[in-house]
Amino acid sequence: MHYRAHSNVNKTLSAGCPTGVTITPSTGTFEAGDELSCSADGYDPTYSWTGIVGVNGATVSETGDEYTLPEGPFYVICTATVSQLSCCDSATVSDTAYSK
Repeated sequence: MHYRAHSNVNKTLSAGCPTGVTITPSTGTFEAGDELSCSADGYDPTYSWTGIVGVNGATVSETGDEYTLPEGPFYVICTATVSQLSCCDSATVSDTAYSK
């Protein structure tokens, strides 16, 4: 009984926290200029992108739900944050974007 009550509390909190963060596309053949799109369930999440991209290994630090790939290898993380609840979740995709 106590465990069940605890479980209900978690469900109540997670209803507003971001879950199911998805980066689209996350597989396939990537080309320079392709846009990655990030989405999540939750109460009004904001999105940020971090990682390492491109031939020179540039550092990514951008906000917004879309990110345009440069040419070269990439490792990017999209984090969805609900600031009102101080919680976040993230997804990662890594591959290589080839020139068109």
